[in-house]
Amino acid sequence: QIEHYHRYLFARSLCVGKDVLDVASGEGYGSAQIAQVARSVIGVEYSESTVRSAAANFPRENLRYLQGDARSLPLPDACVDVVASFETIEHFDGQEAFVSEVRRVLRPDGMFVVSTPDRDVYSAAHMAPNEYHVRELSRSEFQRQIGRAHV
Repeated sequence: QIEHYHRYLFARSLCVGKDVLDVASGEGYGSAQIAQVARSVIGVEYSESTVRSAAANFPRENLRYLQGDARSLPLPDACVDVVASFETIEHFDGQEAFVSEVRRVLRPDGMFVVSTPDRDVYSAAHMAPNEYHVRELSRSEFQRQIGRAHV
């Protein structure tokens, strides 16, 4: 949890006065942190009950939460300046669709702030696999995945 806070604190500095999308916003605390400095923030989360909880726990005028799938974002084209997504891509298949969706919703000069565990470090041979991870990427695989979409 502390690592997630650090990622959001880093992202905050890149979101001042911007329209921001937080993909896999979870409990909502990160979206709320960004909303302190952003023009607007949309948190998208797969679980409807988590969306309801986030909206109840972190009400802000410039913040809203939506239920949605990262691979088919419920937003129009070119609607945000920044997409933040931390420790998300490894949790599902169809990773190419996710990266394409990020590109679609970003404005022309937009920025994608993203993190994922490096498979070669996080899941070394002697470590037990994370049962919630569908497909972890090595650093080079991640760079290729992001680069394919020209984000």
